[in-house]
Amino acid sequence: MTRLVVVRHAESEGNFLREFHGQYNSDITEKGHVQAECTAKFLDGVKIDKIYSSDIKRAYSTAKHVADRKGLEIIKDEGLREIFAGEWERKSFYALPEEYPELFEKWKTHKSQCTLPGGESVSHLAHRIINEFEKIARENEGKTVLVVTHATPIASLICLWKGKELSYMDDTPWAANASVSIVDYIKDGEYKIEMLAYSEHLEKEGLLTTLPKSV
Repeated sequence: MTRLVVVRHAESEGNFLREFHGQYNSDITEKGHVQAECTAKFLDGVKIDKIYSSDIKRAYSTAKHVADRKGLEIIKDEGLREIFAGEWERKSFYALPEEYPELFEKWKTHKSQCTLPGGESVSHLAHRIINEFEKIARENEGKTVLVVTHATPIASLICLWKGKELSYMDDTPWAANASVSIVDYIKDGEYKIEMLAYSEHLEKEGLLTTLPKSV
């Protein structure tokens, strides 16, 4: 068995600006650092053997708060990146419905079926992230591993953990910034969920970032 502790990056510059930052290399905000430290403290009681993070700054900076408290190195992993948004990269969420009305509406209601213009499809992203996640699980049998990644990857992973089709994400809210999920990898793609998108530690400190469901 491998225990995987999955954290979404803390509040990012894209979250704050209400811009679509897929693989754009943005960092976390000042509030994001406070969120990340809050989550790192929450994980003080969890023994973590290794840390993997998307190589995008907002994920790496979030992971570093845990790494510094645990005295661990961070393994950067391109396979854990957010969806590549193509023409949508750095686009304002206020401009997107005007420039791409049909696709943006589909993104809000049937995200799992979307392919972003000049970018990646959600189904390709899901395939990529699930393969990478299971590779990490298999290579770290008997260990507890922290994985820091992004919203769409976590939405895809929730479908995997619950044994659901990818369309399940269409009616599932995003995991909050700096939220924590804990799952046990048993074998052959079988998972047991111990904690799912937990954010009460953030809420108690007034640190939750409120975002539209589609962001």
